[in-house]
Amino acid sequence: MTALRKLDAPTGLRPGDHVCWTFAGAADFAAAVLPFLDEGRRLGEQLLLIGASRPELLSALAALPGRDELLAGGQLQVHTTADLYAAGGELSPTGQVEAYRDLVQGALQAGRTGLRVAADITPLVRGPVARQQLHLYEQLADALMGTVAMTALCLYDASVGADALGPVTLLHPDQHHGEQEPLAHLSGRGASLSLHGEVDVTLADALFRALVDVACDGPGEVVLDLADLRFLDVAGARALARATQVLRAADVQLRMVRAPRIAVRCLELFGLSGGETVPA
Repeated sequence: MTALRKLDAPTGLRPGDHVCWTFAGAADFAAAVLPFLDEGRRLGEQLLLIGASRPELLSALAALPGRDELLAGGQLQVHTTADLYAAGGELSPTGQVEAYRDLVQGALQAGRTGLRVAADITPLVRGPVARQQLHLYEQLADALMGTVAMTALCLYDASVGADALGPVTLLHPDQHHGEQEPLAHLSGRGASLSLHGEVDVTLADALFRALVDVACDGPGEVVLDLADLRFLDVAGARALARATQVLRAADVQLRMVRAPRIAVRCLELFGLSGGETVPA
């Protein structure tokens, strides 16, 4: 996990960076994808662009230096979101993550310095893919990033709206969502999660949806570490309480630990314990 940050440009990125980037229209999409992939070209990385339509993707790449040579030589590959993520209309979160792990290994074996992926995830949001599967995939992908030579730019059309964008943004440490400042990041995998940053009323519903979706992957106990939480208001604490109740009904016990003192009072309003507190 890298430090929570707002990105003003899709450059200066290195393996391990996991970015959520919203765009508005084809020109805005190309303005993000071109410098991101061109940086990877100069770094000797394997390049992968994914989106709804191959012709539209190739059009977006028109200004990429050496585009045709990169395609012919295999350093640049272009695929549709449906083919790479959801063949048959379903997304397998664990299968997709393992597929990326294999792609990274293949890139390194081919002499590349790593894998750089720009993927328009919007078709999954608008298609039949279940919301929980998408959120679980983004969480698993975030955990993968710290273990392989991969840089990922996850692109979402801003027109899908705040209800869809809130949870997926929360599942990325690097964020570009218009002029909005990034507030929080939910990281980790499996039974060990961490919440970083600030959670207020604007992020409460997104936190509830993301937390429930990534934590209810199976029965047992999930530990949520709050040590890096800088601020929590009543709405945020209520979202954590709702998530605790929903997960309990699914045989998942959510246990919060290391809550900072600034969050304890709000948690206690809803009968929650943050475990042993840490200094504010």
